[in-house]
Amino acid sequence: MSKISIVTAFYDIGRGDWTADKGFPHYLERSTDTYIQRFSHLAQLDNEIIVFSTSDIIEKLMKNPVIRKSNTSFVHFEPRTVFANTRQKIKQIQELEQFQNLIYPSQKKNPEYWNQDYVLVTNLKAYFVQKAIEDGLVSNEMVSWIDFGYCRSVDKIPASKTWEYDFDESKIHMFSYHDYDYDRPISDVVASNDVHILGAKVVARQDLWGKLDQLMFEAQASLFNENLVDDDQTLFLLSYLFEPELFHLHSIPDHQKGYDPFVLFNQYNSTT
Repeated sequence: MSKISIVTAFYDIGRGDWTADKGFPHYLERSTDTYIQRFSHLAQLDNEIIVFSTSDIIEKLMKNPVIRKSNTSFVHFEPRTVFANTRQKIKQIQELEQFQNLIYPSQKKNPEYWNQDYVLVTNLKAYFVQKAIEDGLVSNEMVSWIDFGYCRSVDKIPASKTWEYDFDESKIHMFSYHDYDYDRPISDVVASNDVHILGAKVVARQDLWGKLDQLMFEAQASLFNENLVDDDQTLFLLSYLFEPELFHLHSIPDHQKGYDPFVLFNQYNSTT
């Protein structure tokens, strides 16, 4: 069975202040400590893990005894500096009256419609993985992006503390809630915050990550051309629509219908 390397990233974009008393939906509030606690669950895996973050967050992570003892390495990287022009473009579009008028009123509090750092970081998921590969930090042939806070509870990881699975190496593996209606414009997907492909996890062979990185930048550019921005989930959908033969979409439970979608290490794992 193939052991899988994991790449992730965490940046403090202020979610600890997105509180209900400020008018935000309760599910948006997550402190840095909450994220670190959730990552400490993921870090219990004996898989190789690479984390991109800022120096202050890396220092906090290293103080956690579980993380400190884990098979985790850290990369100091500042996307807000490296991608300053992209960040500014995202902000400009988010502030357009045309863009704001498009968004369903029930969705406007979600960060993809007003927080440029949220959009920037989520749009860079394939970039982070590709950079880790190019920098020689990844030792396994199969590599996964997994969100830093993916393991919301310790029962999300297997008792074996090992993740191995023989994914088809010729495909980029994504995990979807439902099929795309080809008669529906992407602008309505953006406006309604309709999730087709979960952004929390992707698995692919090392040499396919560069292709996904390219597709995601093309997807971002296509949205920019329409004065649209969105997070990784719509960019993943567009990447799939650009070259569907390159992908394998795995059906998972839809959280919008009350199900638990965080099934990666249980349903796609050869260990127990």
